[in-house]
Amino acid sequence: MNVLGYRVLAGSKQAALIRIGDRLGRGEKTHIITLNSEMVVAGRRDPSFQRVLEEADLIIPDGIGVVWATRFLRRVRIMRIPGIDLAEQLLKTAQRTGARVYLLGAREAVNKEAVGRITEKYPGIVIAGNHHGYFQGQEELVIEDIIAGSPDILLVGMGSPGQEFFIAHARGRLPAAVMMGVGGSFDIWAGYRKRASRWIQSAGLEWLYRTLVDLGRVRRLTFIPSFVWLVLSAKLTGRSAA
Repeated sequence: MNVLGYRVLAGSKQAALIRIGDRLGRGEKTHIITLNSEMVVAGRRDPSFQRVLEEADLIIPDGIGVVWATRFLRRVRIMRIPGIDLAEQLLKTAQRTGARVYLLGAREAVNKEAVGRITEKYPGIVIAGNHHGYFQGQEELVIEDIIAGSPDILLVGMGSPGQEFFIAHARGRLPAAVMMGVGGSFDIWAGYRKRASRWIQSAGLEWLYRTLVDLGRVRRLTFIPSFVWLVLSAKLTGRSAA
């Protein structure tokens, strides 16, 4: 469904997994974007990032703001699909099918701990390689390491928009079929942070929980008025899908 100029998946998490699984089986390059309202605003401010979002192969409604905007603009209810949930389903798929996974992102200690816990949680999963996310100036070395590992799935946890730019820039050279930005998921997989309780997730308040446990995120919330204005402007001008 076209919302604010982006084609957003309007189905369930299972529908997303079926589509991703089909593309993975065919070896079809798939850049998955887990879209939230902060990314929408960033795209409006940075045309190069907006192109990355528009050219993605699959856009998942990760943020509650995107779900709200769809309901407000299109009068259609869509399901929120948290990126970390989708990523963990991909890890299960890899465990079951033997697909090779490369884990890129976070600080070195966090990355290594996440890899260890993932291999314990998903016995038999094939980790094709891993690298921390602080490699400024060494992009080529990281790309070469990913190529050497020949993964089928690449999960990148470097924060937005860095992770999306990296995938868009390198995808043509990488062997991975499925590539997805996972934000701060490595911190959770490593046990450094906990997710909000189920009821908070269901209420669409996970963003508020993350802010309360990390007050450094407060300054990032300045995007909210801009996003609301974008949605209201689209409604007032009748350009709900543009």
